[in-house]
Amino acid sequence: MFLLFTRGGFNLTHIIYNTNVGSNKPNTLINKDFKCPFCNRDGLKKEGRILRETNEFLIVENKFPVLENSYPAVVVEHNSCNEHIGTYSVEYLERLLSFCLDYYEDLQKTGSYKSIAFFKNHGIFSGGSIQHPHMQIIGFHNNNYEVNNDDFSGVTILSNQLIDWNFSNKPKSEFFEINLTLKNKDYLNEFCTYLQKSVQFILQVLNTKHQCYNLAFQIEEDCIRVKIISRGPTSILLLGFGIHQTPNNLEELAAQLRVF
Repeated sequence: MFLLFTRGGFNLTHIIYNTNVGSNKPNTLINKDFKCPFCNRDGLKKEGRILRETNEFLIVENKFPVLENSYPAVVVEHNSCNEHIGTYSVEYLERLLSFCLDYYEDLQKTGSYKSIAFFKNHGIFSGGSIQHPHMQIIGFHNNNYEVNNDDFSGVTILSNQLIDWNFSNKPKSEFFEINLTLKNKDYLNEFCTYLQKSVQFILQVLNTKHQCYNLAFQIEEDCIRVKIISRGPTSILLLGFGIHQTPNNLEELAAQLRVF
């Protein structure tokens, strides 16, 4: 979902995944008998893993740090397993993103990390394992990621002084990717409105079969960008040959989402 490289490290595009840690991760998407770890706030307190807390949100240390040389944290978005970005009010989503951005910026100020990745997995084909709504913020000690301007270009849905919103015509994955850029961080409410519409459009129109998506945020000094990526089984064309399939109806979809 994001490109990693290491200076004088392992490989330009790889990071070590600890399989011993990964094998112990619970999966409430597959095994419904697992108790949700994020519904039990008292249990998280007893474990001493809560980093920040409000009545609505939590940031906790990830109990299963599978990526080496990193500091992973989980943002628990809601008290209920049954809510998600598509069901929140825009005002709630704005408070959530403000909470995340405050933590992201404080992590950045420590100077301890080459880069910080802020992302969300939703659904079984997204790389997610826990149904409870959450996002992740990972500080990488040795790795960095590259984002090109072309990654956020595409077929325009809306473009004005505050917002650039489009369907990617050069997806980093394949098929449907929606790009959203906020050019002034003071207008986070506008950003949240179009972010939620994008998620709802994926779940209700583009991907009713799998109901999966990723969010990949790029936080810059003066703007916020996010890729909203519809997810399903990944094709052999991408995995085996690096060929990215791009839909031929992006103009039609852009017009549809514009009035969604």
